[in-house]
Amino acid sequence: MPMDGFTLAFIAKELSQTLIGGRVEKVNQPERDILLMVMRNQGENHRLLLSANTNQARVQVTQHPYENPSEAPMFCMLMRKHLQGARLASLKQPFGDRLLTFTFDCLGEMGDPIQKMLVLEIMGRYSNLTLVDEKGSVIDSIRHVNSEMSRVRVLLPGVPFTMPPKQDKLAWETMAVDALAMRLAKHAGTLEKALVDNIAGMAGICAREICAQIGVEGKTACQDLNALIVAEALVSVYAKAAERTSPVLLTDDAGLALDFFPFQYTTYDAGHQRPYPTVSAAMDAYYLGRDLHLRMQQKSVGLQRHIKTHIARLEKKKAIMAETLRESEKAEQYRVFGELLTANLHLIPKGAQAIDVTNYYDEAQAMISIPLSNQLTPAKNAQAYYKKYRKAKGAEQYAREQLTTLDRELAMLEAAQDDLDKCATTADLAEIRQYLADGGYLRPDPVTRRRKKVVEGQPYRFIAPDGTEILVGKNALQNDRITLHARGDEVWLHAQNIPGSHVIIRSTQEPSPETLLYAAKLAVYFSKGRNHPSQPIDYVKRKYVKKAAGSAAGFVTYTNFKTLQVGLKPEEIVSIGSSAAQNQERC
Repeated sequence: MPMDGFTLAFIAKELSQTLIGGRVEKVNQPERDILLMVMRNQGENHRLLLSANTNQARVQVTQHPYENPSEAPMFCMLMRKHLQGARLASLKQPFGDRLLTFTFDCLGEMGDPIQKMLVLEIMGRYSNLTLVDEKGSVIDSIRHVNSEMSRVRVLLPGVPFTMPPKQDKLAWETMAVDALAMRLAKHAGTLEKALVDNIAGMAGICAREICAQIGVEGKTACQDLNALIVAEALVSVYAKAAERTSPVLLTDDAGLALDFFPFQYTTYDAGHQRPYPTVSAAMDAYYLGRDLHLRMQQKSVGLQRHIKTHIARLEKKKAIMAETLRESEKAEQYRVFGELLTANLHLIPKGAQAIDVTNYYDEAQAMISIPLSNQLTPAKNAQAYYKKYRKAKGAEQYAREQLTTLDRELAMLEAAQDDLDKCATTADLAEIRQYLADGGYLRPDPVTRRRKKVVEGQPYRFIAPDGTEILVGKNALQNDRITLHARGDEVWLHAQNIPGSHVIIRSTQEPSPETLLYAAKLAVYFSKGRNHPSQPIDYVKRKYVKKAAGSAAGFVTYTNFKTLQVGLKPEEIVSIGSSAAQNQERC
């Protein structure tokens, strides 16, 4: 759901109870628009996530690990300088809107106690995170805003900080019955729309739920309601809302997370609302994999573009080679023409443009007409056909060799394209970049080239129902590593004839049917056949899997295999996807 002011109020209350008085131990910036602060309070460490992402701006305490860049960004270094060691003195939500202010007790340059304020604005593409000094001036913002970008506010280092313009709306926690009733009476739209227009930070989904709480249809026109009675009911519900905190995660029939709420919403099926101890925990479950996938997509845009460009070029070249093969089918005809002309040179008159001769290569000995050039002698016409024959045969051989090479390169690129969706860390992306650079599809990264050794990404690790560990490669390099390092009696699995991950069952004992099926489902999920109703999965002992010398990473041959037909149900796709995101904590 959108992070509206109503939901933010519950999160603010939760954060206040957990963090106020806490000391800032670490400050990291894993992404351009995300700040992660480790705060020590009441004997525990808490990771406060502040996101100014245009699509997923939010604030929460998170349990998810975030990968930090090798070099901290300037904004992160500045936050460390000003906030590391500071204590959180207060947390407020001005105007009840999508805005939070964190006030920290710090020490000034002379060691004197001062306060600095960190302001998070959760406002879609205008979301921002700003540090303000004790004099009210901007120290820095995670996203700079100059006068050309906004005529209302400038957010640049050194300028006085001003809050976002206050809207002419009521704060839901402090509004009076009379004030709300007056606004409802004047509103020309529905009750649901009136709440969105007149109460600060109120999203449509929350307004609809509040209407349901008081037993009034949200689509009812305000003119048809008793404004005072409705206002009294609304204020009563809002006043008691904070006491009803019982966070839930909304899921679909397959178990896929759709939304999170601060308490159970009556406008949705209760059976699809899973309880969580805190709003932050529900948010972690909601954003699990979603945030990671979005960040990896953003980071891999360049690689996606390069791969698509090369695939398009190879497909075009493949079409040309296929056309060459079709043309080479005339080679045999050229040879026959040359042979027949050589056998009938004495019958060809000078300057003839064609000649009809008996085709000795035809069982019916039918007559055949052979085109001639009147500029050439009969003998040279025959030699010309022999030359066309040799050229066509040479082109055929070249085209066949090229098609084999093109098919191999396309398979490599399509596998790399599929692997991009499996990336969970920058190390995984770096491996795919290295793989493409080694294949000549990318220029080597100068930063990576200067390093002595590229950091290796880690494969996915799953646990089968009987406790057996299962490894799944995320890309071609990882596929090679887990396969070549596996023991001979361990079971290896792969989707048949399509790009996909190598899967290893880490046990020298014969796997149970349940473990084998689980591993096969992983092989389906991490392949292009994920949505196929019955995807063939080959499995075999690792000792029967061979890698040819000089073959590309991830390409192997295998014998003595068996095949399972496996399809995934929607709930299994959701379950495996959640497990994949969760096990990043173990990698």
